Amino acid sequence: MLRPATRAVTTAVAFAMAVCLTAAAASAALIDLTPANGAINSVGSVTLADLQSDPTGGIVVGDKIFTGFSYSRLGDMPLPAEINVLGFKDPSGNWGVSFHGIFQDLPGGSASDALIRFAVEVSPAGLQQGWQITDAHLFLGGAGAADESFITVDETFLGKNETLNAYYSTVGPGVNSKLSDSTIFTTPVTKLFVTKDIYANAAAGAFLPARATVIDQSFSQTLIPEPATMALAGMGGMAMVALRRRRS
Repeated sequence: MLRPATRAVTTAVAFAMAVCLTAAAASAALIDLTPANGAINSVGSVTLADLQSDPTGGIVVGDKIFTGFSYSRLGDMPLPAEINVLGFKDPSGNWGVSFHGIFQDLPGGSASDALIRFAVEVSPAGLQQGWQITDAHLFLGGAGAADESFITVDETFLGKNETLNAYYSTVGPGVNSKLSDSTIFTTPVTKLFVTKDIYANAAAGAFLPARATVIDQSFSQTLIPEPATMALAGMGGMAMVALRRRRS
């Protein structure tokens, strides 16, 4: 028979093991795809099919965590198993994700459409320090189309008025394109819910699909002091002013 003290120790050890196992499981569910050594993309990748099949999983890229991936498609857009998700670092050093696949609409028939949804949030360490997401950036790569065709990416954020749009179009004379876009959020946030709408339409008589092969997404964050910290800083400034006045 175990003595009370022994039982307490056993219970504490069991509790500690459970906490460790839970933490290990949580960290195992997140895949680190942070680009290294100045690279733009991570060496490794994970398919969008794998990410959406695990609701509790996600990826870590630098100081951001990406979770809650979902995908739907119409027409000639790729299957989720044909889309690779990589970590991304934009030219300004902001962390994000890259979606690599053949997003397209083939000539003839109806247009093709796909929706990618996910959540992005500041890492726990960043949250403790007061970092918040302030900007979002969208880049479209590998885009092309025959005459009178186009592909466009429209992005919205749940509860936000800001939007992003990038496109490649040959409708009308010549080529009209906007391959990147950025927005600054009126109110910084610690978590964003993103919807990416990819829509393509190749003309019936076109000889090439309307297509893009890379969609990059990054987010900027800024250190936002807590109200209490700002109040203390203000009080400190006022005290310094008062002290200087007394000395003068």
